Amino acid sequence: MTDQAAWAPTSFGARAHDYDRLRPGYPLEALTETLAALGAGPPGTALDIGCGTGKLAAALTTLGHEVTGVEPDPRMAEVASAGGLAVEVGAFETWEPDGRRFDLVACGQAWHWLRPGQRTQKAARCLGASGRILLAWNFGSYALRDASRLNEVYAAVLPGGLPAGPGGRVSLSETDLDGYAEELRSHGFRHVTQTAVPWQTRLTSRQFCELLATESRHLALPEALLRRLLGEVAAFLDAEEGGEIGVDYTCLVVGASVAG
Repeated sequence: MTDQAAWAPTSFGARAHDYDRLRPGYPLEALTETLAALGAGPPGTALDIGCGTGKLAAALTTLGHEVTGVEPDPRMAEVASAGGLAVEVGAFETWEPDGRRFDLVACGQAWHWLRPGQRTQKAARCLGASGRILLAWNFGSYALRDASRLNEVYAAVLPGGLPAGPGGRVSLSETDLDGYAEELRSHGFRHVTQTAVPWQTRLTSRQFCELLATESRHLALPEALLRRLLGEVAAFLDAEEGGEIGVDYTCLVVGASVAG
């Protein structure tokens, strides 16, 4: 697996403002349900690993936590800082907490880019004696009248299909969360929980194409080919779906407590 420092500066940060504007946030219900299941006390200090533009940090701040972000891409960090988040630029694997211990370590949409085992060990080192860990992802599916037609649009432009994302990664699947939960258990975490909260949104065809352009496999395409593909997608949505698309999300959260 390629670590964050290697892929981030040439991927998501190139569209940091679009990422911040269009990528989904995290429903508070999913986070509060997970923390309650872990018996978490009042809000405290939190570390947001791979904080990006501050999506998860914003939700944690709303819940009362004092959040510090660590982010490898300075362009993403700049957007997060402009939103009021305290961000330290660096890859989590090489970043050091300098003796700090946090009540909560969180990671939104980035845990799968970190090295298995090492990520869990280091997260544990950043936690206090009664600390909690919270790993969150949004999984989206598209509500279309004729989803197969969108597949045909893609196939016409990309006969070989979408490439893997930066570092050779393919899209994360929901079944991976079972593996992450087991990894936490194997490193001594207790009370491992998995929470799922469904939610929905609607996007215009333009917003949807801008959202696709922030996704790792689309970012791996040459710019001219990406523009052509997204132009075809937008034309399809305008003609067949009334210029809008429904996106059904599920926020999935893995939580655990430090062994004590």
